[in-house]
Amino acid sequence: MLNFILSIFSIVPSRAAMPLLAAFGIFITACLPSFASDAFTVGCNHYKQGRFPLAKAFFAKAVQDEPTSINARYQLANTLYQLGEYDRSIANYNACLRLGPDQRMRSFCIAAVAQIQNVKKSQAAKVATSNTSSSTIKQY
Repeated sequence: MLNFILSIFSIVPSRAAMPLLAAFGIFITACLPSFASDAFTVGCNHYKQGRFPLAKAFFAKAVQDEPTSINARYQLANTLYQLGEYDRSIANYNACLRLGPDQRMRSFCIAAVAQIQNVKKSQAAKVATSNTSSSTIKQY
């Protein structure tokens, strides 16, 4: 961005435009901290469209930029669940709970962790059943 602004200074023949360009540069710089919320918004859009790997990347960026964001952490956990990354999902729901969400978000996190644990138990039972049935030798 700075290179862009400096290149504008070099092509502007009039010194009268310098204060205007400097003000523009300051405005752009002041807008930079909003990238974390932008990453969250883009992540939400990808999530809504079912593009979970992209949503994961943007929510991870939002969490990195703003570690105390309950919403970013919660959405990252939801996305990890959709991708089948259950252990990481649980870790993020628990991190969300440690941030002290309101009662509604707290209940969502607790319910999600319980659901994931049920899914994991169900998957373990299926694996155990398939291992038992595949190890049975048929005798004629």
